[in-house]
Amino acid sequence: MASPNTATNYSEPEYAKSQDRAKVPFYHPDISGRLVPETQELLEKYSHVARDKQLEHVHLIRDKAWDIRAYPCIGLGSWLTPQLCRLPVYSDILKRVNEGVTLMDVGTFVGHDLRRLVYDGAPSDNLYGVDIVNHFDVGYEFFRDREHFKGHFIEADILSTASPELMALKGQVDIVLVSQVLHQWDLDNQTKAAGTLVSFTKPGSWIVGNQIGNPVAQDFHLKSLSASVWRHNPDSFAKMFEAVGTATGTQWETQAWLRSFPEMGWDAKDGAWMEPNVCVIEFIARRVS
Repeated sequence: MASPNTATNYSEPEYAKSQDRAKVPFYHPDISGRLVPETQELLEKYSHVARDKQLEHVHLIRDKAWDIRAYPCIGLGSWLTPQLCRLPVYSDILKRVNEGVTLMDVGTFVGHDLRRLVYDGAPSDNLYGVDIVNHFDVGYEFFRDREHFKGHFIEADILSTASPELMALKGQVDIVLVSQVLHQWDLDNQTKAAGTLVSFTKPGSWIVGNQIGNPVAQDFHLKSLSASVWRHNPDSFAKMFEAVGTATGTQWETQAWLRSFPEMGWDAKDGAWMEPNVCVIEFIARRVS
């Protein structure tokens, strides 16, 4: 989003709050191509949505979600492609959650990554989903699991100290998942947000996820969103965590790498409304001390 003047007004970009779906390049009326086999299987076996009913179900839920917030990932249907389980460390994450660690998904949306963990055998008791607005009820409708999913959803601004439920997790989280969130801000505010995420961790914690990136780290103004954002590459992302570590008195080992949209399971044309060479940066930051 556009560069803010204070630390309290940059949590959510204005473009997310209201968009005419007919006038933006990141709302596709037909997202049937996003219903990949992994998600078809999840909906069939976990949510008990028959294959011949899934396209109608997906489009109904997407449009309900869009009416709450108009994020590009909602309009494009990119959330239907599993992302957490594509990380090279996913098997380690799944193992740790099975051993009882606490995982917090920041920007959880409908809780799709949390349901993937549960489908893959993880208990849901120690899973937390945090988002600035409630998409959780839409998520329950999508996954049809309100009665048996035992994870915890918190509607709160991750950058605010107003939520007692959120504050109770300070220094308690073993794995922070943050996907498709940090890229909505400029570098200064991404650094502030990363520092806030660090406050939920302890030695041995991981921060993992992905966001939109670019081989050349740079500020970029997105005309269609009237927003200026910072694009990380692996080097700039590591430097950001060095700065965060210095500011918070913590130490981090950071790995990051780039993937193309097709490597993420997305259509290369999904990024046509953004800058040249746009891609995805995945990362894992391990807290050493």
